[in-house]
Amino acid sequence: MFWSLDRFSREGLRKTVAYLQQLEALGVRFRSYTEPYLSTENELVSHVLLGVLSYFAEYEAQKISRRTIAELERVRAEGKVLGRPSTFDEHRGAPGEMLDSGVATAEMARRTGLSYNTVKGHRRRIKAEQVETDASA
Repeated sequence: MFWSLDRFSREGLRKTVAYLQQLEALGVRFRSYTEPYLSTENELVSHVLLGVLSYFAEYEAQKISRRTIAELERVRAEGKVLGRPSTFDEHRGAPGEMLDSGVATAEMARRTGLSYNTVKGHRRRIKAEQVETDASA
């Protein structure tokens, strides 16, 4: 029992049919809770209707993806920053000083209490700023 076909798979006709065939080989039939007319007990449904609806589920997933990407681009164009706030400015001093001293990334992470990847990102950003400063001087 699945909520609906598009919750079962949005991977298109070929993959959805392959999943249904795997289930059938195991003796499992597909039933939709919200779409009672979808049942693999009826051969017409299992071969035609499920195929058509699985195509539309994939198409809908692609539409959602395109709309999401378009909205993110629009928001970025307005100058909004997406994602979690950066901790860079808050922690820039200590990693910057340690970077100048040649301290390794793992040691910087231990000393500051930041994660290794956060320190690694801060190091990259500090180095990029230093390159920009050197280039403009």
